[in-house]
Amino acid sequence: MAAVLVTGAAGVVGSHVVRQLLAIGHPVVATDAVAEPGPLLTGVQGLAYRRLDVRDLAQLVETLQATQADRVIHLAALIGEWYNRYPLAAQETNVGGTLNVLEAARLVGVRRVVFASTWSLYPDFRGTPHGPPDYRPVPETTPLDPQRPYELTKYACERYAAWYRQLHGLETAGLRFGGYYAAERRFQREPRGAGPVNEMVAAVAAGRPFRLDAGGDHGMDLVHVKDCAAGCVAAALAPGAPSGIYNIGTGEAVTLTQAAAILRELEPAADLTVGPGWLSTRHLCRLDISRARAELGYAPRFALHEGLADCLGTLRAYARQVHSA
Repeated sequence: MAAVLVTGAAGVVGSHVVRQLLAIGHPVVATDAVAEPGPLLTGVQGLAYRRLDVRDLAQLVETLQATQADRVIHLAALIGEWYNRYPLAAQETNVGGTLNVLEAARLVGVRRVVFASTWSLYPDFRGTPHGPPDYRPVPETTPLDPQRPYELTKYACERYAAWYRQLHGLETAGLRFGGYYAAERRFQREPRGAGPVNEMVAAVAAGRPFRLDAGGDHGMDLVHVKDCAAGCVAAALAPGAPSGIYNIGTGEAVTLTQAAAILRELEPAADLTVGPGWLSTRHLCRLDISRARAELGYAPRFALHEGLADCLGTLRAYARQVHSA
């Protein structure tokens, strides 16, 4: 059984991808630009780790040849607002790195490349049937409206992948993740993704109050990081990925007010205040995940209640570990 090579394995989604592949007994090679695996891969049994900079095409080719991986899950990228302010860095890593992965895969004969895209490619749905209050599911065929540098790089990656499919027959699968939440956001400077939800979870776990003046009425597809990872694994191991682009979410829209209510149920002492109204972001919607279900066998496991409970448990376990150290 040929290995799956994972780039960005030391990151939030990547670390869960590695764990899930190992859990089903599939060989995996974890790679990242950092010298050591890092805290998110601590304690993983049977971990094969290599340092890899996706900006280095020769190193990518050498690594794929040495590991004989026949599929790549490419998650290495620069994210966050800093890279919207300094787009050249994002261009070099996010676009250049993805092009290197595609080219190395072509040269070595890798069968499939799975890569992370984003739901923020979609336009502002307010005032349309896909926005509030109906939240009609958004399919992958929806016209896109990338604006920020991060979105532009993801769009470029999708188009380059489509070109490699057309010109070279390389199988590719771009995954448009919804707003994902994860306990592991504590290792990042910015909460990102489902930002307010990650901030609420961290506050509840730490026993701190949380205040959000407005935004409680805005619905969005909130997806647990472990379901994002499951989408990656499904896309890598499915018999085929004929459509090339897939939404990865829950297929449901929930509001921050609903998320706060669940957290209060899980922790009655939680001090959370979420005001009514809308968030300023334009990308909140409910994703149509029927294509991923049908073609990849993807099925989200975490409803919001279970996902938030999982995050709280992970954060509390981490706090106990730090306290006892």
